[in-house]
Amino acid sequence: MASAPVIDITQETAVSSAKDIAWTGKVHSYRPKGDWRTRVDAGINFHDDAIAELDPVDFEVIRQKLWTINMAHGDTITRISGSPVLATLDFNMSILTEDAEVVLNAPYVQFLNAGAPLGIRYILEHYSKLPGIDDGDIYCCNDPWIAACHQMDVLFAAPIFVEGRLFGWVANAGHQYDLGGIVPGGWPQNSEDVHSDPVVLPPFKLVEKGVMRPDLEAMYLRQSRLPDMVALDLRAQIAGVVFARDQVMALCTRFGATTVKAAMRRMLDQAQQNFQRKLNAIPDGTWTETRYIDEPLPGIRHNQRTQLTVTKRGDRLAVSNAGTDAQTIGTNGIPFVTWAGSITGIVSVSMLFEQLFAYGGGERQIDYEPTPGLLTCVDHPAAVSGGILHSVPMMNAMQAILARMMACDPDTKEDLVAPCADYVLPVLVGFDDRGNFFGQAILDCFACGSGARSFGDGIDSGGPTFSPLSMILNVEQIEQWYPLMCLYRRSDRDSGGAGKWRGGNGLRVAITPYRAQSMSIVTNTGGQGATTQNGQGLFGGYPSPASHYLIRHDTDLNERMVARVLPQGAIDLTGDTVWLSGKSNGTSLGHGDVFEVRIGGGGGYGDPLERDPALVERDLADDAVSQDAAERIYGVIAGDAEATTARRKALRAERRAWSRQETDTAAATAATGELDRAVHEYVIARDVDGERILACAHCGERLAGYSGSYKAGALMHEGPVTQIPSAPDPARFIDDPMVLRRFACPGCLTQIATEIARAEDAVFPEMRLGLN
Repeated sequence: MASAPVIDITQETAVSSAKDIAWTGKVHSYRPKGDWRTRVDAGINFHDDAIAELDPVDFEVIRQKLWTINMAHGDTITRISGSPVLATLDFNMSILTEDAEVVLNAPYVQFLNAGAPLGIRYILEHYSKLPGIDDGDIYCCNDPWIAACHQMDVLFAAPIFVEGRLFGWVANAGHQYDLGGIVPGGWPQNSEDVHSDPVVLPPFKLVEKGVMRPDLEAMYLRQSRLPDMVALDLRAQIAGVVFARDQVMALCTRFGATTVKAAMRRMLDQAQQNFQRKLNAIPDGTWTETRYIDEPLPGIRHNQRTQLTVTKRGDRLAVSNAGTDAQTIGTNGIPFVTWAGSITGIVSVSMLFEQLFAYGGGERQIDYEPTPGLLTCVDHPAAVSGGILHSVPMMNAMQAILARMMACDPDTKEDLVAPCADYVLPVLVGFDDRGNFFGQAILDCFACGSGARSFGDGIDSGGPTFSPLSMILNVEQIEQWYPLMCLYRRSDRDSGGAGKWRGGNGLRVAITPYRAQSMSIVTNTGGQGATTQNGQGLFGGYPSPASHYLIRHDTDLNERMVARVLPQGAIDLTGDTVWLSGKSNGTSLGHGDVFEVRIGGGGGYGDPLERDPALVERDLADDAVSQDAAERIYGVIAGDAEATTARRKALRAERRAWSRQETDTAAATAATGELDRAVHEYVIARDVDGERILACAHCGERLAGYSGSYKAGALMHEGPVTQIPSAPDPARFIDDPMVLRRFACPGCLTQIATEIARAEDAVFPEMRLGLN
C-alpha cells in the first residue's frame, strides 16, 4: 500500500469535451443512445401490445398487485439471506417494461437499483444474440460503469417472457458483504484506482434457462473472504427475481398480458403527468447546492468540491455536475449510475411517492447533463467502491434543491423535508475465539435523524429520507453473530440541526470486543460527515453537526462491569483517546477497549428564534437539546418567559452588526402583474415600482431583483463551524478552513439562510429565478 501523504491529488484526469464522449461503459459510463434498440438482435420479439381501453377497477387491482409483488420480492430476499447487511434491507428492487423503463421502484435504498435500466439495456444491446436472452435466464453485474453503484451492490436481472415474447423485467440490487479488494468488506479507503477495489464483473448470464452455471458461481465466490455468506446472499437475490418474475407471469395469466401491459403503461403515464403538473406549479429557475468531500485518501488533509445544479424550465428538469472538481486518485468519486440514481431516488420519495415510486414516468422529464471525469461522474479506472457513501451527500444536495423548489408551491411545500445525516459506516473485522474470520458493518446510520419539515420537527432516529423502510438490527442479533458486546445505543443530544423546526437527533453507539482473538476498525464516511456537518439546514435552519469515531484504549470498563456500572459515554471511561478520521483502514481494538460512533441528525428548518419556547423547554426536559443550545441558539431561558423575550431581542439585535453583501448585479426584471408569490419560507416575489423583485416575506425589505440572489441583499455573519451546537472542530482532520455563514434580512433581522463553505469560496447563489 502506498504511503498516503505522498499522493499527489493534483494528478487530475482529462475531462472530455461533449463531442468526444463515448458513453460505452469502457472509460466513460454506459448511457444508451436514443437508437439503442436498433442494435438488439432481431430474434428478440418484444411484447409491447396493450389494450386500448383499461377498466379502472382492473387498473387499480393490477397496480396494487404489482406493488405487492415488488414488496414481497424484498421479503423473499430477507427470508433466505443470512447476511446482517441484507437484514437491514440494504437493497432495492424494481419491475420494468420490456425495454427497461421502471414501472415500480420499492421503498428501500432508493438509488441502489438505479442501474437496472442501464444494465438491462446494455444486456439487450450487447448480449441479445450471444449469449442470448431466454426464458429462465438471470443476468448478474456489478460493473459501476454499466449498472452498479459500486461493486458490492450487485445487480440481478431476469427477463419475463409471455407466450415467447419479452414482456418485461424484474431486477434487484443488494449489498453483498465481501467480493474481494484490499480491505475486508468492500469499502477500501486506500484504493488509488479500481484495481485495488473488489472485483468488477460486467453483465454475465449466471442462470441459464433456470439452471445456475456452477463454473460462473465458483468464479464469483472465489473473490470473497466469506464465500459461504456470499453464496447464500447470491441465492437470496436470485430467489427474489424468480419470485417476482413468476408472480408477474401469473398476473398476466389472470388478467391477460395486454391488460397488464396497459396498466403498466398507465402507471408510467400517470407518474409523468403528475410530475409535470408539480413542476409547472414551480417558477422557472436554477437551483444549486455545493457539498465537499474529505480526504481523497486517508491522511490527505484536504477536501474536494462537488456541485449539483438543477434548471427547471416548464415541466422539465436539466441536471448538471458542472462546478465539481475533476476526479483524482483515491476514493472520492462516484460513477454516473450513482449520481443519476441520487437524483431519481430523491424525486421518487419527494414527488412520486403517491405514484408508488413509478419513477420511470418521472424520469421522462429529466435531462441528465453530466461531464465525465468529474468526481460525480468518474471515468474508469477510478476507485469507486470505497466512495459509495458519497452518494448520500449527493442525495442530500438534491434533497435541499428539491425542497427549495417545492417551497415555491403551497401544495408541494407540505411534502418537503430537510436533508438527513450523511452516512458514517464503521466496519469491524478480525477473528473470533474459534479462529473464524468475521466482518461486520455497523449500519446504525439507518437510524440517523430525519430532517425537519415545513410544519414540524424531524424524527429522532427516524432514518434517512432516501430509504423509507431500512432499519437497524437488534443488538442481540449483532452480539449473537459477532464477538462483541454493545454497551449502549442511545439518543444523541444536539445532533439534529436547530431551527423553527428541529432536525431529528441521531444516536451514539458503543461496542467492546468480547471473546475475539482480534478486532480492528475500518471507517468510511460520506462527504464531510466526520468533520464539518451532516444534514444541511433549510431557510435559516442550522446544519446538523458532524459525527465522530472514537476509541478509548485500556479503559476501566472491566472494573465498572464487575461493579455493575455501565458507562453512559465512552469519554467517561479512563484510558487514552484516539479520534479516527472519516477514512481509515484498520485500527486495532483490544480487550477492554471501547469504540463509539456518533450517528448524525437531520437538518433544521427556519429561524431558530421563531421556535415556540414551549417546544424548546420540552426538548430540554427530554434531553434532546442542551441548555447551551437553548440559550445561545434558540434564545430560551427555561421557566422565564420575560427573560426569553429579552434574550431573543438581544440575539436579533446582534444580527444588525452582520456585514452587508455586495449589491446584486442581476439585470432588472420588469413587473409581471402577478400577485405576490412565496418562493422561500421567508422570501416572496412581488412587483414594486415597475420591477419584479425578491423581498422579505415578513417585512417587505428588498433583497434582490427577481433573477438575482436573495442572499445579496442580506446581512451575513461568517464564523467557525463550532457555532453549531456540539460540533467538533474540522481542523482535527482537514486543513481547509471551513466556515458557517448565516444570512439575515436587514429589515426584520430574520435568519433566512445558512451555508457551510470553504472560507475562500464565494457565497453560494442557491437560487436564481427566471431563465436567460
